[in-house]
Amino acid sequence: MPDPSPRRARRPRTEGPPDTRRSRFWREVRGYAEALVIAYLVVTFVFNTVGVVGSSMRPNLDGGVGSSNVLQSLLTGDRVFIPKYETWLRRIGIMGPYQRGDIVVVRDPPNSPSAIETGSRPFFIKRVVAIPGDSLRIQGGQVIVNGHAVDQGFITATGEIAPDPQDFPMIVQRGGRVEGVVVRFGSTPRGTAFPDLPLAGNASLPSVPITDPRVQLYYGATLDALAPLPADAPEGEPFVHDIILPAGHYWIMGDNRQRARGGSEDSRVFGPVRSITIAGKATAVIWPPQRDGEWNWRRLSPPAAFDDVPDPRAE
Repeated sequence: MPDPSPRRARRPRTEGPPDTRRSRFWREVRGYAEALVIAYLVVTFVFNTVGVVGSSMRPNLDGGVGSSNVLQSLLTGDRVFIPKYETWLRRIGIMGPYQRGDIVVVRDPPNSPSAIETGSRPFFIKRVVAIPGDSLRIQGGQVIVNGHAVDQGFITATGEIAPDPQDFPMIVQRGGRVEGVVVRFGSTPRGTAFPDLPLAGNASLPSVPITDPRVQLYYGATLDALAPLPADAPEGEPFVHDIILPAGHYWIMGDNRQRARGGSEDSRVFGPVRSITIAGKATAVIWPPQRDGEWNWRRLSPPAAFDDVPDPRAE
């Protein structure tokens, strides 16, 4: 007897295009492309991590085995966390500027000796020492910001680093006009000039005229930022004078300020850096978890010494 219940008509099966080798190839390509786009957006707008290379931030950041072997340095050095969204919020004016004591990732300025020597401008890690509007000078290796000598215990406490007793900027003026900078220039085997700052009390070095191309290359921006000369400025004799950080510029230095221990190449060489060249602030060390048997994960907060720096005096 026939089944009285209605039967649903079977829908014809639809088949897609055949799964050919070419379609599989493009499916793989699309998958990788989507992953790369997501990774790019994350690294550009969300967060990034940066490996410390070299010794310029010792004793507070470990650069691994040394800059002579970049790969080994990346594998053995500290790796820091960079929240990139903060960078973009700063650039559009929602977040405030970087603060004194922040550790930042900066693109190598075009007038740095390393950029001139290699023809490349990689990113490096330094500490913000002075912010727009601050006055700054260095006497005997002591950094003075807005007239306040910044306690450098965060550098010297371990006994590993003793900042060289440099004076900067040491200038010579006559008749109310700056005519020279006290600095000695060396040269690399490739012929790249690099500055060597005078040590405290060594004013016997002759000044180099400000018209010298080497002075203009490395210290043009610093000379432009000099504070007005005081009425009692010595005539024809070297003296250390203040610079005033212009708007949108920061003074950055490595914590390692001892040349004999691979000291930092920083604003003492190439002057203040523009804010647009700062790629972000390092907020924490995230790798390796331990170093020398001790816990290495930690936040990177500005040293308390910078809390005591007063605001610049209104002119």
